[in-house]
Amino acid sequence: MRKIIFSFILMIASQALIGQQNNCPYFDLPIPNEVPQDFNPKVLDLNGSFKFNVEIKPCDQIYFTTISGNENIYFSKKENGTWSEPKIASFSDPNHSDADPFLTKDGNRIYFISKRPTSPRDENLEWNIWYANNSNGKWTKPQPLPEPINSEDFDEYFFSISDKGNVFFSSNRKGGEGSFDIYTAKILGDLTFSTPQNAGRPLSTEKYEFDPYIAPDESFILFSINEKGDSDLYVSHKDQNGNWTEPQNLGDKINRTDQDFAPSLSADGKFIFFSNDGKLKWVSSDILKKLN
Repeated sequence: MRKIIFSFILMIASQALIGQQNNCPYFDLPIPNEVPQDFNPKVLDLNGSFKFNVEIKPCDQIYFTTISGNENIYFSKKENGTWSEPKIASFSDPNHSDADPFLTKDGNRIYFISKRPTSPRDENLEWNIWYANNSNGKWTKPQPLPEPINSEDFDEYFFSISDKGNVFFSSNRKGGEGSFDIYTAKILGDLTFSTPQNAGRPLSTEKYEFDPYIAPDESFILFSINEKGDSDLYVSHKDQNGNWTEPQNLGDKINRTDQDFAPSLSADGKFIFFSNDGKLKWVSSDILKKLN
């Protein structure tokens, strides 16, 4: 009986959360359909700076990356009906470059990449994946993820996590198919992971694959492919046998510039956020149904 009651409470709480996610105001911008729209609320303008990496979890917080000298992660919060002026997030170091924020569903941890020293003796600065925890509404001092996620002398980009406890990221570490490939690992415990494995073909090829954003249920993965300096957004779905399908280009309505990258999903999965040459865009995720 207790199990039934507990399950019922969980179901109601889950439905309430989904309802809250579905009612995100998104700065009162017009909701996009299958034609991408600008995601350009005035409060996020920052003098028209180059922007990418949108994370909105929950509805009253937004993190994104902007370039002004260094790359840094900015944060804005809605309080008393008003969004705050974006400022560099407390975990982002203005003296170094940070990018690619990914918030866990509960909002208690944020992962990002940073090109800062991982130790006092670290003189070879490469991109590594870092994290910070939310403690009483404030971010703790960020720390690099331990090996085997981060590799010595190579870069790691764009960390994302599925509901199945698998992580995905891109890296140019040794043994890959090309310059940058997509890797995956299993979460074994808090800050412990299995040895990352190259996702293999068709996700990883001799091309430059990066910015993998996994769907919560792993039914699809969004990422970018760079060919000869021109990056486009792609999607691959899981087939009935659990294998990844051949990646499909999201088309010329999405890929309109030579820098189309940094995809992410809204908390309810209804929208895809991405960057066209440093300008934030969003579009209904229904576009993926036509590619499945």
